[in-house]
Amino acid sequence: MQGTVALINADDGVVAVKTEHGEYSILGVLEEDALAVGDVISGDLEQLDYQVMENTTRGTQISVYVEDTELSLDDARLKLD
Repeated sequence: MQGTVALINADDGVVAVKTEHGEYSILGVLEEDALAVGDVISGDLEQLDYQVMENTTRGTQISVYVEDTELSLDDARLKLD
């Protein structure tokens, strides 16, 4: 599954990714500056767990923890605050 990084809270190391289904997943990012708004990533964005995903925009792999899934944009914003 692919998704696009929509929101970032760099202070807390979390991002909201809009999935192919139009919902949002919250990822805890383990590497600083690994993602930017607009980056396309691929991986299992609906599986709550630690994963290594592909940042297809940058051609790199990133370690993330999927913290929440199937959120609306408003709910994703709340999770990042």
